[in-house]
Amino acid sequence: MRFVAVTATLILAGCSAKSGGARAPNEYEGVAVARILTETAARVAVSKPGAKVCRRVPIGISEHDWIRGVVTDVLADQIRVRIEDAGRFPHTLYGNALVPGALVSDTPLNWIPCV
Repeated sequence: MRFVAVTATLILAGCSAKSGGARAPNEYEGVAVARILTETAARVAVSKPGAKVCRRVPIGISEHDWIRGVVTDVLADQIRVRIEDAGRFPHTLYGNALVPGALVSDTPLNWIPCV
């Protein structure tokens, strides 16, 4: 995971350098680097087995519900979460019914740490 972030940062740094010398920084390069750092921090925060995580699930147009779980496994670019609290309403995620004890695999960017 950390390797990917370092590689992406180096690629961005290499793309910004010209062979003829340095150039003025582009405002979009700073945005890209900030996005990579933010996504990496989010992945690291929830990509630990045993971490308690939450996900906000939309209901209709304006309502939201929260589901809670524990990370049981970390795969290449996904985490496996065991659902502990399925929220107030019935939900499905990628075709799987979210009930306590269910296991779902999802990208870490959809989850946040919770207590």
